Amino acid sequence: MGTLDIPIRSQKPRTEGLTLINDRGVGLGAWEDALQMSGEYVDVVKLGIGTAYVMKNLEEKVGFLHSRDVQVVLGGTLFETFWAQGQLDAYYQFVKDLGLQYVEISSGSYPIPLDDKVAIVERFAKEFHVMAEVGNKDDDKQAGIAEQVAEAHALRQAGANKVILEGRASGTGGMYDQDGNVDDALIDAMTQVLAVSDIIFEAPLEQQQIAFIRRFGPNVNLGNVLFEDILMLETERVGLRFDTLATSRPEGLSG
Repeated sequence: MGTLDIPIRSQKPRTEGLTLINDRGVGLGAWEDALQMSGEYVDVVKLGIGTAYVMKNLEEKVGFLHSRDVQVVLGGTLFETFWAQGQLDAYYQFVKDLGLQYVEISSGSYPIPLDDKVAIVERFAKEFHVMAEVGNKDDDKQAGIAEQVAEAHALRQAGANKVILEGRASGTGGMYDQDGNVDDALIDAMTQVLAVSDIIFEAPLEQQQIAFIRRFGPNVNLGNVLFEDILMLETERVGLRFDTLATSRPEGLSG
C-alpha cells in the first residue's frame, strides 16, 4: 500500500485534535473490537447522561478503557443532578473512587450560578482535568453570545483545561439551531477570547464535524461523537472523504 500525502494528525496523548465519544450504553465486547481497529483515534469516552449511575459493571468498564489508554468522563447531566440534590461532596468522592482523571462541569440542565460554577471548577481543577461546558440544552434558556463568551473565559481562568461548547446528541440545541446549523457568530466571538485548541466543539452530526474540520483543520477538538463514527471521523480529519479533501491546517493547530 502506498503512502498518501494527507494532513498530519496529532498523536496520543493529545492536547489538540481530541475525539470524545458519547457512550450511552456500549458493551465491553464492542469496545474491545472497536479499540483494536481504532484505539489510537479515541481520546476520551463520555459515559453519557446518567448511564454511569445505573451501569452494573461501571468499575470494570472504566478499568478496561483506562487500560487501553482511553480516558473516561461522566456525563454532565449526572454531575448536575448531584449538585441539584446538594451532594457535590458525594460526586467528588464518586469520581475519585472510580480513579477518573477527567470531570465535566456543566449547567445545561440545571441553572448553576456562574460564581458557583467557577468555584466548583477551581475545586475540581486541583485534582482533575476539568472540561467545563458552556451552553444550555433548552433553547428558551440559552444565554446571549456575550454572556456565553464571558462564562467561557471565566471558567478557563478558573482552571478548566478545556471549554466545551454545548451541542446535544440530537445535533440541535446549544450552539446549533433546530436544523443542526452552527451559530457562526458565537464561534467567531468565542475564538476571539479562547484559543481553538482550548475549545471542544460538540459535533454529533457528520455535517457539523465536517464544518469544524473545514474551518479549523484536522486537529480541532470534537465531542459527542457517536461510537459507530470513530473511523469515519478520522477519515474526515485526514481528507479521505470528499467533503474534506481540500482540508488544510490553519495556523495555531499544529500536527
